[in-house]
Formats: sequence, C-alpha cells, structure tokens
Amino acid sequence: MKLWDKDIHTDKFIEQFTIGKDRELDLLLARYDVLGSLAHIVMLESIGLINTAELQELYRELLLIYESVEKQTFMIEEGVEDVHSQVELMLTRKIGDTGKRFMQPDRAMTRSFSI
Repeated sequence: MKLWDKDIHTDKFIEQFTIGKDRELDLLLARYDVLGSLAHIVMLESIGLINTAELQELYRELLLIYESVEKQTFMIEEGVEDVHSQVELMLTRKIGDTGKRFMQPDRAMTRSFSI
C-alpha cells in the first residue's frame, strides 16, 4: 500500500534507489509519527471532523500502537510504504471506517494540491 500511488508502474531498481532505507528509518520515527497522529485527531475533533466517540476510539488504538513502538514490536509490513501508512492500515483493520477517517482530511488536502 503506497499512500501516494497514482497507479503508475515504477521500476523496482529506481524505487529501491529513491526509497532505499526509508522503511528502516521510519521505524526510528514511528514514536513521533504516532504522537503527531494523537495531536492530529484531537484537532480533528476540535473542528468537528470527527466526533468525541471517534476521538476516544482512535486515541485508544493509537496508544496501543504507541505501546508497540515502545516495546519495539511495531513493524512496517511488506508492501506498506511508510510508518504513517502502516498506522492507518492498523487502525482500519482494528476499527474499520473510523480508522480511515483519521486520514481523510490529509488526503483531501493532498488531492487539492496535486499537479
């Protein structure tokens, strides 16, 4: 799963050259990504994009993910682009549509700026 995938085939050699050790480096940043995600969902609730129940559900699951990062059991699965995509995937698997909603504003903004 590649968050920015535009259904364009990329040569594996080029992908390896440009991405390299990104997944390994992402694991070092995972703690901060999850902390940023916790702040992000609080903001989403404060402006009415998610409700209080969704905030509580997302917050609980993100804390569990944070715990797995701290225990060094968090992993980025094969085929998943980066830590943020892995977090979204884990949330979606665990809590369904609420997990997807945590990224929707990001995606809407990204689409509005795409060339």
